[in-house]
Amino acid sequence: MLAHLINLIMTKTGTLILFLIIALYFGIGGFIILENDLKYEKAKTLEKKEVYYNNKIKFHNKEVMNAAIQQDRILKIYPYAKQLPSAMSFIITALSFGMIGSIGKIINDSIKKKVRLSETINLLLIPLQGSIIGLIILGISYVIPLLLTSDDVSLKPVTIVFLCLFGGIFYLDFYNWLDEIFKIMIFKNPDVE
Repeated sequence: MLAHLINLIMTKTGTLILFLIIALYFGIGGFIILENDLKYEKAKTLEKKEVYYNNKIKFHNKEVMNAAIQQDRILKIYPYAKQLPSAMSFIITALSFGMIGSIGKIINDSIKKKVRLSETINLLLIPLQGSIIGLIILGISYVIPLLLTSDDVSLKPVTIVFLCLFGGIFYLDFYNWLDEIFKIMIFKNPDVE
């Protein structure tokens, strides 16, 4: 049994499945962590109505207490979260969802073409490409609002996660699209109107 599992992991398909499992673990974990952080920050701005948890621990309000309880639950499944700053959590989540999107595209294409996953050209490079795209999308999501406004911008995890997922899915077209955007917005030709 163990020998069969090791042989599977050693194949390209097995490695791809391992990439998917790891990306799902860190992606889902990162998303849940970021969403809970957002709920906690929002809860702190709400009206102060002190509540007690188990008649011992005092909280600012019920929403803060719920976010704290949720955080304890999250740490049981994702213990690494305690050690990471939220920016690192965003990066890991973007990388993971970019990878998940690209693996989904690989699987979809192999089903459509009726070929084995292992016959896909550059099978193990595509998820890495999806991760890079996820990181690029995260960077763009930070930079564009900063260029347009001087206000402090907070990113919405659900938006970033799904942009990274879609970026991974459309990994074949992403760089062409990005190149066109840069040509239009940044390297605008003054002769063309």
